[in-house]
Amino acid sequence: MRWLVKISIILLLIGQIFGVSIARGPYLSCVSTSGITITFETDLPTITGVRWATEDYWDIHSSFEHDSSELSLVSHHSVELGGLTPWTDYVYKVYTDDSESPIHYFRTAPDVFEPFSFVAYGDTRTNQSEHTTIANTASSFGPQIVFNTGDLITDGNSWYGAFEWTSFFDAIAELAGNAPYYPVVGNHEDEIDSYFRPIFELPGNEQWYSIDYSNCHFIILNNNTDYSPGSEQYAFVSSDLAAAYGHYSFIFVFFHRPPYTCGSEHSSNTTTRTTLCPLFETYGVSIVFNGHNHDYERNYVNGVYYIVTGGGGAPLYGVSPESTWTIYAESCYHFCLIEVVGDSLHFTARYDDGTVFDEFSLISPLRINEQEISKPRLKLSARPNPFNSSVEIVVSDGRGLVRQTLSNIEIYDLQGDMVYCRRGLPTSNDDLTMTSNDDLLKNRHLEMSPTSRTFIWTPNETIASGIYFVRATMKDGQSITKKIFYLK
Repeated sequence: MRWLVKISIILLLIGQIFGVSIARGPYLSCVSTSGITITFETDLPTITGVRWATEDYWDIHSSFEHDSSELSLVSHHSVELGGLTPWTDYVYKVYTDDSESPIHYFRTAPDVFEPFSFVAYGDTRTNQSEHTTIANTASSFGPQIVFNTGDLITDGNSWYGAFEWTSFFDAIAELAGNAPYYPVVGNHEDEIDSYFRPIFELPGNEQWYSIDYSNCHFIILNNNTDYSPGSEQYAFVSSDLAAAYGHYSFIFVFFHRPPYTCGSEHSSNTTTRTTLCPLFETYGVSIVFNGHNHDYERNYVNGVYYIVTGGGGAPLYGVSPESTWTIYAESCYHFCLIEVVGDSLHFTARYDDGTVFDEFSLISPLRINEQEISKPRLKLSARPNPFNSSVEIVVSDGRGLVRQTLSNIEIYDLQGDMVYCRRGLPTSNDDLTMTSNDDLLKNRHLEMSPTSRTFIWTPNETIASGIYFVRATMKDGQSITKKIFYLK
């Protein structure tokens, strides 16, 4: 053991002479209501630390309230902060004796059901410059949590990938520095013991695990390895889904190889389709996120959306959306933003500049204790409901701000496809009558009161009977969705 002590002393002296820099990170993970893990790496083994404070304390004092030093002489640093307050914004930075990171922010998980948003994207390998653009644009929307669907770098299974790992962490510096980041194991990094686990700090065995956030349950799997009935992974996912069913508004699943795809390079993983997809259907999974094909796809099978989001920087593949399950497909660089408010969510697929190119809304098929849900300040009512000619939709906030801040009214069918969108709503009585060449709707108008706005929808004969969703969005991004029933 003496040689280890000697090497440590030599490295410490080298660091004192030449200085030690932060090489990767910080990046966040393992968020909870009372804690979070902050990970970063230095170019030489050294003693480091984290300084942090609540954002309120920082705004008043312009200084940090806490300092957590790490005494181990290592280059991979993982600091677990505990005793934090639920659903609270914090400011932090990491440091060595010679350098420090920029200031970053994070928010702890809520202990009640709060509205929040998360980002999903993947296949970020090869072009880390494009990945940087996507990650920074995604970060600008302020997501509370982020998921990567795998294939993080091109050569994640050997030491040759060391330089690309550094470029990868440079690309996610802002995104993962401000929101917990959960990567899926892709086929380009499935030597997990040698190159994946040593880099990331993730829950469980870091291959398959689940996390709770607000009223949602997230399951991460690895379908590069055994998940057959009787395997450890199959036992995990089947029991986890059974335990989660009925206790969350939405259940989301993430793994790399898609069971349904129209991408040109990789075919659908039929083993996953026959083994895991029946579980997803049985236990009410809302959306499954995958990568592997470098494109965007929205597929829908037996009540479950299968999103392929593989446009994070890898060379793009073509799409052949002739599949019966494909609703939308495009070969493009992109990310997905999902906004959850109570028992509704709104999904947008966005180009690397943030422009929306596909979207849909969902109402939770599950039923949970509504008393646990933090009600959004917006209220949306519809009457009569069901209706057979027209429906009166009232949006209010009880504070008299809705006239100035209500931005959009959108209506979606049961498949999540938009049948009507009215953006840029009037802010005064000067424009109460809404006219359009859109032949889907007619005889509609918008009325105003000090605390509410009323929208009358009169579907014409081309609109079929069925369930529709009305979504109202404020200019600050807050939204609310209501289910309505149209009976001719």
